[in-house]
Amino acid sequence: MHATTQAVREMYSAFPYPAGGPTLRQGTDARLLLSYVERSRQAGRAIHVLDAGCGRGVGLIGAASTQPDVDFLGVDLCRQALLDAEREVQRRGLANVRLAELDLMTLAGLEVPAGGFDVILSSGVVHHLVDPLAGLTRLADVLAPHGVLSLMVYGRHGRESLYRVVRAIDALAPRGLPLRERLKWGRELVASIDSPAFTSGPWNDLRDVSEVEFVDRYLNVNETSYDVPALFTLLERAGLEFVRWTEPQDWRLDTLLPPGALLERARTLAPRAQFELIDALTWRPALELVACKRGNTPRAPFAGDERDALAWSPEATLRVERRNLRGAQRTESLALQIRRREPVQLTSGPLAQAVLAVEQQQDAFALADLVEALGERGISAAAAREAAFELVRLEALYRPHLADV
Repeated sequence: MHATTQAVREMYSAFPYPAGGPTLRQGTDARLLLSYVERSRQAGRAIHVLDAGCGRGVGLIGAASTQPDVDFLGVDLCRQALLDAEREVQRRGLANVRLAELDLMTLAGLEVPAGGFDVILSSGVVHHLVDPLAGLTRLADVLAPHGVLSLMVYGRHGRESLYRVVRAIDALAPRGLPLRERLKWGRELVASIDSPAFTSGPWNDLRDVSEVEFVDRYLNVNETSYDVPALFTLLERAGLEFVRWTEPQDWRLDTLLPPGALLERARTLAPRAQFELIDALTWRPALELVACKRGNTPRAPFAGDERDALAWSPEATLRVERRNLRGAQRTESLALQIRRREPVQLTSGPLAQAVLAVEQQQDAFALADLVEALGERGISAAAAREAAFELVRLEALYRPHLADV
């Protein structure tokens, strides 16, 4: 094992990451992720998901709890973190989760399903590898031809103020000192200094975070952060293709620039140059995306074929306020939220009726079924189709492949 890899293991053994209990992360639903690309998996086989660097299983267990028919394998370098994950898996009685201790730099001992993994999740891990490109290339090698990779790496620009804290701690408590001594001096520094240079951007909670989080952020023994060009270069050299950002809304120019000449000028830039501009103008401490193997492509836009399968997105939340009246029930308000976006308030038009028609639909359905259901509510076929297109655009509805229905 490389000396740096060993140092990372020792750090996370002393401070198993992340703190806290299981949570449901965006970008972890297997069928939704597979719907983003053109190639479909073969029907009739289980979906196999690899969580590459699962740590204490916070994201892994959240994803597995909501996808009981999907097979999850969580792997990590740190035995202590895996023991914590195993206890929680057993406590919840999850039969669809397995755990294994291994080094992502070699993948030695990894049990790869026939044809490769359908989905690989890797959140906050690749940037800690001694050679991120080599590690990511090995992950690409075990990804199925139709598979997708959900990846999060550190954003260089969004962590600039954090790195100022890191450099200050390094000056006062050099990296050769024992980790707990460095932690003591680091904690004392941030408690004593009220500096905007430390708290600008998303890092104004540095005095309040747990020891585990403080070590991971400010005392980490090895990490590489990325800007947009470096990230795309990493993907391309690993044999991967960019599919989309996990939250595309964060990468739209019209959410950043006001309408007018400046926005139109920015829109003349090539797509990657637009991403670079957005990265430069905003705080992006993490770059979260979906990628696929070379030879696969992003899914073609929704064309509105009557036979197209649609499903309610697992990343969509509907808040409904109803009033029970004498002999009747009235819907007072509807608010549709996609991931962490601002909720969209819906009125009583076709869009609201479409949401109410599918809000409790657990299985996929055809566009024709939705048009028929809305027709029974007095909505024309044209208005029903327009509502369906809008819900797909908002990502309240998604298009699973037939193999995943």
